[in-house]
Amino acid sequence: MLLLGICCFITAISLRNSITKKDLLLHEANELQENLLARERIIYDYLTFPSKLEDLKKFSVDENLANNFTSAYRPAGINVLVYRNNQLEYWSTYKAVPKNVDRLKDGTSFVLLSNGYYELVKKTLGEYMFVFIVTVKTQYAIENQYLKNEIWPGLFNNNTLEIASFTDKETTEIFSLSKDYLFTVKLSNNYTDNIFTSAELWLWLVGTLFVSLFVNSCGLWLAKHGKVLLGTLLVAVYFIAFRILDLKYFWFNHQFDLKIFDPTIYAESDFLPSLGDLLLNVLAFTWIWIFVYAHRKMYVLPNWIAKIKVVNYILFALIALLLSWVGFLTENLFFGLVYYSKIEFNISNIINLGWVSWLSIFILCLVWLNIYLMINAIVVLMKQFAVGAREKLFVFLLIVLGFTIYKIATDYTVFYLVYALLIFMVAYNNHMQNSRFSISVMAVVFLCMATITSIKYIRFEDVKERNTRAGIADKLMYQDDPKVMNAIELLEHGLTLDSQVVSYFKQPLLIQTTNFHNYISKNYLDGYLSRFEYKMFEYNSSDQSLKSAESLPISKYKNLVKYGAVKAQQANYFYRVNDTFGFQNYFGIIPVFDGGNLLGTMVVELTSRPYDYNTLFPDLLIDGKLKSDEDLSKYSLAFYKENQLFSQSGSYVYPMVNTYFKGERDRIEFMNEYTADYSYSHAVYKPANNRLVVISLEKVDFTVRLATLSFFFLIFIIFGIFAYIIVWLVINISDSRGGIFNINRYLMINANKILYKTRIQFSIVLSVVATLVIVGWTTFFNIKSQYLEQQTEQVREKVRKVQLAYEKQIALAGTISNNSEAQFEFNQFADVNGIYLNLYDINGNLYLTTLPRIYDLGIIGRKMGPTAYMQLAVQQKSEFINPSEKIGTFSYAAAYAPVRNADNQTIAYISIPYYSNEEDYQARIGLFINTLINIYALVFVLIGVLAVFLANQITSPLTFIQENIRRTKLGQANQPLVWHRQDEIGVLIKEYNKMIAELEISANKLARSERESAWREMAKQVAHEIKNPLTPLKLGVQLLEKSWREKDPNFEKKFASFNKSFVEQIDSLATIASEFSNFAKMPDTKLEHIALVPIIEQAKEVFSSMDHVEIHILNRSNVELLVLGDKDQLLRSFNNLLKNAIEAADGKEKCVIKIHIANDEKQAFVEVEDNGKGIDPSLHSSIFRANFTTKSSGTGLGLAFVKQAIENAGGKVEFTSVLNNGTIFYLSFPLV
Repeated sequence: MLLLGICCFITAISLRNSITKKDLLLHEANELQENLLARERIIYDYLTFPSKLEDLKKFSVDENLANNFTSAYRPAGINVLVYRNNQLEYWSTYKAVPKNVDRLKDGTSFVLLSNGYYELVKKTLGEYMFVFIVTVKTQYAIENQYLKNEIWPGLFNNNTLEIASFTDKETTEIFSLSKDYLFTVKLSNNYTDNIFTSAELWLWLVGTLFVSLFVNSCGLWLAKHGKVLLGTLLVAVYFIAFRILDLKYFWFNHQFDLKIFDPTIYAESDFLPSLGDLLLNVLAFTWIWIFVYAHRKMYVLPNWIAKIKVVNYILFALIALLLSWVGFLTENLFFGLVYYSKIEFNISNIINLGWVSWLSIFILCLVWLNIYLMINAIVVLMKQFAVGAREKLFVFLLIVLGFTIYKIATDYTVFYLVYALLIFMVAYNNHMQNSRFSISVMAVVFLCMATITSIKYIRFEDVKERNTRAGIADKLMYQDDPKVMNAIELLEHGLTLDSQVVSYFKQPLLIQTTNFHNYISKNYLDGYLSRFEYKMFEYNSSDQSLKSAESLPISKYKNLVKYGAVKAQQANYFYRVNDTFGFQNYFGIIPVFDGGNLLGTMVVELTSRPYDYNTLFPDLLIDGKLKSDEDLSKYSLAFYKENQLFSQSGSYVYPMVNTYFKGERDRIEFMNEYTADYSYSHAVYKPANNRLVVISLEKVDFTVRLATLSFFFLIFIIFGIFAYIIVWLVINISDSRGGIFNINRYLMINANKILYKTRIQFSIVLSVVATLVIVGWTTFFNIKSQYLEQQTEQVREKVRKVQLAYEKQIALAGTISNNSEAQFEFNQFADVNGIYLNLYDINGNLYLTTLPRIYDLGIIGRKMGPTAYMQLAVQQKSEFINPSEKIGTFSYAAAYAPVRNADNQTIAYISIPYYSNEEDYQARIGLFINTLINIYALVFVLIGVLAVFLANQITSPLTFIQENIRRTKLGQANQPLVWHRQDEIGVLIKEYNKMIAELEISANKLARSERESAWREMAKQVAHEIKNPLTPLKLGVQLLEKSWREKDPNFEKKFASFNKSFVEQIDSLATIASEFSNFAKMPDTKLEHIALVPIIEQAKEVFSSMDHVEIHILNRSNVELLVLGDKDQLLRSFNNLLKNAIEAADGKEKCVIKIHIANDEKQAFVEVEDNGKGIDPSLHSSIFRANFTTKSSGTGLGLAFVKQAIENAGGKVEFTSVLNNGTIFYLSFPLV
């Protein structure tokens, strides 16, 4: 893996160094060139085929042909203009209509229009002229979220190139299909990547993963060989060093321009400079804690820590402090994610959560995973303490109580109580259930995590929002709005260069002041400055008013400048009145020159209207760099002067006379108001003794809090499921059973092992979820279609009313004109109806508009939408609604209708652009989806709880029967079950009771038969064993009798010899009798709680004094091993095993016996290993048989006794043996 990682690094470095900027430029320009040529080929395909040229001529009268072209080629950025006799007859777009196309040469040309760069392909054919337009780059006068100056993404989507100027270096040229020069491109100034950047990034990531896996495998190897602390230290040092070095040198941030490392999104400290660094930090600690968790049972505390209670209590307190510090750290981390970032955490608006928000939620899930793993590892480690479980619980509750008292005295929060409950549930699952998976326990754990997260989320959002309100209060009083400054700068610049202004000052008597003011209003005071009320005054070069008798003397404004007005930022002639309250007041003293001669002075005074932040369209005309991050639409504002309401805005109803809101000078005070109908939070700011500003916000209600809790609960459950699946896959793929086929087979096998209870739970949840999804999906589409129909109907009704009203106005006027008076009347008509209006002549040219700025800036052309024109002019429709018109990326709806005169002749077309259509639609649909998701999240949680409850209720009888069947044993008295209901369970229990009665009879018969068979075999063995010593006894007596009869002189000597032999044979008979007697007593087992290790040590003492025998006990247990067994039987069993091991080593220089002792949560394990001669493989199946032995002397009952004794204690005994190398016996006992 290390080699693979190094190879990935080398390859990544090679890729970075293998391409220069020039190579990159040529590569990117090549792609742009090919895309442009592909569009040219499409165009020339049209121009070279006569049939297609004939189709082009019919576009103005055949809607189907025109629509087919538009739908096929507009997505590729290809549009067409059809001229006949130099008159534009058809246009497929109104965004780009070049002037003087007759001066263009036939063929390809490249032009800059008012809103971008375009490639034009022209062909003249008789009276027809066809101009194809290919969008190359959008170039708007202003740039914002809707209007972006870039090479059109449909042509080239890499955002790596810009159109170069003549002064730029390192450029390359783009040519047409006919090799005509079009334009020059260069690399974007902010572009740092190359064509291999993605591959390079992935190589670094994969290489880092491989190196991390190598370090992890080294740690695993060390842990496997008993050096778990060293392995853990290796892994921890590697990841911590990796993160410290990256934080010091910002390697990832500098190498790759990734948005995730942008500090403007999130930055909290030197250790958390970006969201990407936070993610890497959390991933590093997650890896470390996973390693610790995987080896949690291998960490062994020294005896001076584990066995001394005082040290245990001190360590317990330190662990409590550690966990408290981790909770505090997690709290601060979450606070930083909410407070020190621009991350949108609006859980009530789930549909609009961006990828950054979801990434932050994922990081939060990883943090909780770290805490869960850490608590588990600590709890397992604390099992080695000499302190009992009850003592641990008492100390834990004592610490929680002390901490609660401390928090009550300082700043009480329920966070630490829920956090303590989380720790308790994890500890409970470890101690009481031995880490067995429990749905109820995990549900409580996830609920604790969700409760803590939702509480802190609401709290931190409240802190951040309060800070926002404090900033708003400060801005309302003193600071200039950047949007206003930008708009004022544009206003000032426009007025100083406008020829209409100069004309008015030259001949003020010929132009009506009202018309002039209307001209200024619609051309300069639209957009963002429409939020201001305005006054305009004109003065000659002698500072005398030109016309209006109501004009204020110009000296008033000059005195304001002299005595305290503040000059507006970025402006030369505008000032802000300093002493205002509840509104903003600007004025500009603008000199009007004509060729250097001063004609006069124009004063424009702007006074802000009541704060209303609900308009959207002016943002289309505001520079995106000045867009504010604050959304003030949710606030209500009030300004009090001398405790009298001066002005207000928003939904909250403020009292006319203030007796409720109190504040301190130059401080912001927060207060809450609760009533039966609503609850509000008020920020009260007192900039002066007689002035008060109140900013109010409706508080989060209980349903939102509940929805937040259910959302996080659902997120943590989903994350937990995915984490479990990943762990399962890693374990099974790394295992010898790995492979897709084996995993599938494993899943199929385990599918049949799923509990009936689980099947019921899954079926309930799945059926309800499926129903909710179907209902929700159907409801969503129904609501969506209904709202679209409702919007369309409202627009249709509006356009009909406007059409009729304007036709009446035309009938009174007699005709339509586009002079200043007509423009003024058109504006008044639009203002009365509260809408924007456009008026087009019968050729589709813009005639009048209430929003001239959008056309003056060249954002769109002065033509009617082609589809609308075809519908009204060609198809003669009475109205047309286009729900998907676009300005840049800004979508809106527009309604069109013909305007008829008294003779019912169409003389114009009127259009209502419904700019807020898309915003209203998104807001309503978003609100519906968010409400649906929040409700469904809560329902899913409740259904999950209900499913568990119902499944437990349904399966409780089966569980009851299962437990009784588990306790059913042959040879014991089994109690019948009692069930009072006459249902299916009652029938089953009746059959069970009948079965155990018959089973008891069968068991008695079987026991009797087995006893008879066993004693029959035993009798044979006893007879055989007794014959062995009786034969030499009989022969000895016969020989002794013969010697006595024959008066053998050696009789005494033979007698002594025979006497010794007789005693030995009699001892052998006694031994046989004793062995069989002991074996016969096996059923008389006395079970009690006994410590296993002392018994082993006692058995060792019996044989350790023998020569040439070494017995070693290796105890790796971390708790006292208590088992339920017969002490005498277990001692004799270990004696037998050690005796056999010593006898098996006969003939070897030294007998070495190793006894390994270990344990897990459920069992104790003992291995008895010798270096004897081993057991022949052919004899393995007979080794535990009662009458089997491999020795010349012996009963063959030793190992049979061991097996019976171990099984009486509920354990198991197995062995492995290698001939001439030794034997290992494996014993396991269930712990009590």
